[in-house]
Amino acid sequence: MNKRTSHSLNILETPFSTVTSAGHWFHATRKTIEDFVPGLLKKYEYETLIAKAVAWIDSADSIAMLLYFILAYTTDVWVAAVLAPIFHFFWYHNKSGFVNITVTPILSLINKDLFQITVAAIALSFMGIYGMYTALIFGIIYFFLFKVGLLRRLWDSLDRRKTSRGNGLPLNDRVLKMIMVRYALYENMPPPEVERLERHVEQAVIDFNTRKK
Repeated sequence: MNKRTSHSLNILETPFSTVTSAGHWFHATRKTIEDFVPGLLKKYEYETLIAKAVAWIDSADSIAMLLYFILAYTTDVWVAAVLAPIFHFFWYHNKSGFVNITVTPILSLINKDLFQITVAAIALSFMGIYGMYTALIFGIIYFFLFKVGLLRRLWDSLDRRKTSRGNGLPLNDRVLKMIMVRYALYENMPPPEVERLERHVEQAVIDFNTRKK
């Protein structure tokens, strides 16, 4: 097994999987990336790609917490209390479709402990000052749930049951795959399946234009 460190992210890599110190599990290794996008690891370290995937995985907690505080101040507290976990569920299960290179550094910032604690401390303090006690209680509960990642762990456990029966790619691996695709396209070295898709689309356009003439 190889244990490597990238910044503050500790990674344990086995021949069959990769696990981070925060409990993020990927059924992928360096060989997986090299097979999927040959040459990509010459451009980006494996730990860097994993860290970017983790930024998107953790973004469900960070964005949901920020969303709750914003809605608690701008709408009814019960609306905020309901929409925050609903958004968390939606974003966590669909985030792979939103993976974007330029957004990743922003997510990495809002995922930082200092940023989240500062935002929560300010928001909760003003809720107490202005007598928003219901919002304050929900705020404390959601800060704990999102900061510790309890909802994320719940969705992960449910997803593992589904994927263990062969129903699709696990959520974390889906995100890592999109990270690989985005950076491969950025470096103009698309993986074979993307190239096949591009050729198929190009041929479909040609066939369509030919039929119009």
